[in-house]
Amino acid sequence: MKFVVDREKILPILGNMANITDRRPIQPILGNVLIHAEKERCRFLATDLEVQLSASIDNPVDQEGQCTVPGRKLFDICRALPENSQIQIHKDGEKVTVRAGNARFTLHTLPAETFPYLSIAEPRCSGSCLSPALHSALNTAATAMAQNDARFFLNGVLLEIQGSLLRCVSTDGHRLAMMEIPFHSLGDTPLYQGILPRKAVIELLRLLASNTGEATLLLAETSFILEQDDLQFSCKLIDAKYPEYRRVIPENHPHLAQVDRQKLKSALQQVSILTADKNPATRMALDPEQMILRAHNEEQEDAEIRFPIHFDGPTMEIAFNIHYLLDATQIFAEEILTMRLRDGGSSALFTSAEQGTPLYVVMPMRI
Repeated sequence: MKFVVDREKILPILGNMANITDRRPIQPILGNVLIHAEKERCRFLATDLEVQLSASIDNPVDQEGQCTVPGRKLFDICRALPENSQIQIHKDGEKVTVRAGNARFTLHTLPAETFPYLSIAEPRCSGSCLSPALHSALNTAATAMAQNDARFFLNGVLLEIQGSLLRCVSTDGHRLAMMEIPFHSLGDTPLYQGILPRKAVIELLRLLASNTGEATLLLAETSFILEQDDLQFSCKLIDAKYPEYRRVIPENHPHLAQVDRQKLKSALQQVSILTADKNPATRMALDPEQMILRAHNEEQEDAEIRFPIHFDGPTMEIAFNIHYLLDATQIFAEEILTMRLRDGGSSALFTSAEQGTPLYVVMPMRI
């Protein structure tokens, strides 16, 4: 196998592949990237047996063939080379040589025939959506995604397709985030639910961050595939039933507060300076004209900040995790945050004033 490729052409692909390959793989070959050179195309593939990424580029090939090389090392080599370098990749025997200008690197290779592929089930549901919209929905839901929770189904994002809507939902038991986007379903699709694992969500956010246009989704009971242009991302889904999240979304919160998002963010950042590390609670007091944020720590230090708001309910005080409130200021783009409340012992419901979603629910803390 032998071909020459532009550094700028291969570098983004190898960067994405390096995120997939295991640093300490259970099988040595899982730390490698499979390179397949055929005619006028080069295909790259990486997997850790939970997620898999495949990408192809149009590029002339001097000698057809395939090999596997250490993914992180190849990426680091290409990244360290000067811009606009012409990189030659040549497999000869048990070694792969990487040349660029006066630089030469020799890498160990493993048999391409032993490279494992992720097992993909037959799709039950398929359709398309805009990549920026999917990125926004996943990014919103990822805010409330659990990490290392014993309830493993919370360590991911629920994908729910219902009619012409794709819904991304997550909860860690203390808060919930949800966003809906338009989805063009191919054929009649019943209600579909699948749970993307945390690593898949993080990788999808990286891949979709700079992508425009439409992405095609192929959804099965146990697997997920995203295709766009010459890129294909696939992963196994978490084998579990997601909890009935709709029960967490309040339906009877009659009192509406409208808060300047930047003022709330600034006030929370200031108050957080004196928030206790072990108990990151802030007391939120509301009356028809103002909001008061108070924090207290183990050193008997405290902070209090007041700023004007519009609130149509009675005077009340609620304690929240300050980090969860700060996340609310990141989820919504509007300058005025809409918050619905019922009383001092109930959750806060943040919604978009212009659309039905995003939606963000924060449970109160007991102090």
